[in-house]
Amino acid sequence: MSNPTDIQKFSDLALSLQRAKNEEERRALLLGEENVKKSLREGLLSCISVDSLPLSAQNALFSLVVIGQEGSLLPEDLEGVLEDLIEVDRFFVSLGGIVGYQAKVFACLDKKSSFQSSSFSRPKGIDLSHSWDQVGDRVERGIASLPFFAEVYPIGGLGSRLGLKSVSGDPLPAATLPYCGRSLLEELVRDVQGKEFLYFRLYGKTTTIPIAMMTSHENENHKRIEALCEEKNWFGRKPESFRLFTQPSVPVVSEEGEWLWEKRGKLLLQPGGHGALWKAASEEQVFDWLRGLEKKYLLIRQINNPIGGTGRGLLGFMGTGVGEEKTFGFASCDRLPNAAEGLLVLKQEGEKYSLSNIEYTDMAHYGIEDLPTATGFSPYPTNTNLLFANLSKLLPHIEKAPLPELVLNVKNEVECVGDGGKIRKQKGGRLECMMQNVSDGLAAEHTFLTFNKRRETISVAKRTYLPGNTLLETPEGAFYDQMANSYALLEDHCGVTLPPFSSEKEYLEKGPSTLFLYHPALGPLYEIIEQKIRWGDWKWGSELQLEIADCIVESLSLSGSLLIRAENILGEKRDGVIAYGQETGKCILRGVRVENLGIDRETITTYWKNRIERREALELVLLGRSELLIEGVTFCGSQKIVVPDGERWVVTQNASGEIEIAKEVANSVWTYRKEKRSFILCLGQDKTSLQPA
Repeated sequence: MSNPTDIQKFSDLALSLQRAKNEEERRALLLGEENVKKSLREGLLSCISVDSLPLSAQNALFSLVVIGQEGSLLPEDLEGVLEDLIEVDRFFVSLGGIVGYQAKVFACLDKKSSFQSSSFSRPKGIDLSHSWDQVGDRVERGIASLPFFAEVYPIGGLGSRLGLKSVSGDPLPAATLPYCGRSLLEELVRDVQGKEFLYFRLYGKTTTIPIAMMTSHENENHKRIEALCEEKNWFGRKPESFRLFTQPSVPVVSEEGEWLWEKRGKLLLQPGGHGALWKAASEEQVFDWLRGLEKKYLLIRQINNPIGGTGRGLLGFMGTGVGEEKTFGFASCDRLPNAAEGLLVLKQEGEKYSLSNIEYTDMAHYGIEDLPTATGFSPYPTNTNLLFANLSKLLPHIEKAPLPELVLNVKNEVECVGDGGKIRKQKGGRLECMMQNVSDGLAAEHTFLTFNKRRETISVAKRTYLPGNTLLETPEGAFYDQMANSYALLEDHCGVTLPPFSSEKEYLEKGPSTLFLYHPALGPLYEIIEQKIRWGDWKWGSELQLEIADCIVESLSLSGSLLIRAENILGEKRDGVIAYGQETGKCILRGVRVENLGIDRETITTYWKNRIERREALELVLLGRSELLIEGVTFCGSQKIVVPDGERWVVTQNASGEIEIAKEVANSVWTYRKEKRSFILCLGQDKTSLQPA
């Protein structure tokens, strides 16, 4: 373990290195250190032609010697380690390079923190769960501002705790987790498309929200993410609307602050945390790219939170940041005690107030007890990693402080090389940069916080569910919360009569009491979905899946499974790219009764993956720009109706119970219009005859 003298020595040198104007000045400072002088005389550096190396390589190597972490490194091993050393030294130059990295490691191990002299209180914010009359203007502003937004996803993490592995046994990116029949990454992209389609239907204009994704080099994360995007044809979007950039990998250290080695001549490195996003995006010109596209605002989302886009929460959050001209913001909710989630506080240091995040691992250090209040939740709201940023206002701050809040958690076992070259396991960790703590350097009045219902804001998939354990942070738990949201939508907004919602025990044993999945473009606002799904009576075990945006389901009696799928959900594809328009599949069901055996509850079914075995189902498939109108028909058993592109089928049932189909030409127009602080769904055969649905 380091002593106070080491910490002060490295901190002083790191400060001098920060102030150095160039590599020559840094080299001169490092050459003055006793460790370097000794090594040049009789150590590692004496066996190397140091002067033949580039200055960046010399300084990285000198820094390693200064902090005493060259270990048993031999001259012949340098080629494999220098590139990593140079990158670490370069990325942490604002801290003083490698020396600054080690100074911060020792400070963290010694529990030094600027927060120790701070006081904390619960921050105030805007509650988006209130009625539309109270928050609708924020949502409307969020929609109107979509042309000026980009989204950013830190997706460099691996799904080791989720059991995600390749055929060869290597951990796969968490972004590839199969959730609801598609990857977590595709779920987030669908949320983007839902917002874009809402904008198109309301304003008649197409807007594209570019997506930047921060990957990592660990276990070929970057290559695998890129391959997933290519395999999915960039999710029907232009490839140039995406930008992938990588976060750096940083040294893993032991509980004593010693650097660990993966093997001889190979440092043990791990991704440096999502807070590297700000510096990495700046250095790789991601922000320049976005400003060139005239994007002013960022929405940052964590990949493992599939329910973050539910309802009005994000649009209201975005509209708040834009309308109040804030620099940075947090979308938050109640925090569950003992959850592995950071908490948000209003931090006071003297006369300065700022919104800040404290990691759950540091709560005890700051004297914060994780005890529930009378509501059952923690006294502080949770950090959901749903963030807003105003680019022009935040970038000057990032230039001054590119690496917000570095923390060190030496808690997980890692494999490293020990004495004698043998591989062993020991606890290790690396300095992680917290992206949300960029707010620490901002005055509280330049930041904001919104609140919403927890189940509509956060439910993460971090680890595999083990029988008998809690559902918290598991895919099963996220899907359970998603079904709770769907249940509340149907019952409270759509007026559908439903069986009692499943308890967690019933859900795990039998599956959800009702299963309702839909494409985000059906809304995503509940205020729009409630105009498309109205009334009805669903029996226990019923299932409705809507892979369609233009759809009305009115007075549906459902016992079994009903699956409606449009080939063109958002519009036709042109050269593989979806063009938002009226060339969509459209479906209207009124007074329809569906009776079939539905989901086979006796088989092993993974509901959260949407891998479902059915005994019977009614399938309605709309190809291209086709339309289907069904009124007053009863469907029994398994049936499938496929409507050809360009046709409009009107399906009825005569007195004898026979189904009759009248075929016409598809020409319907669907749109939304703003009226009385809400949005009204309008239907018609042309734009001049549009009427509320």
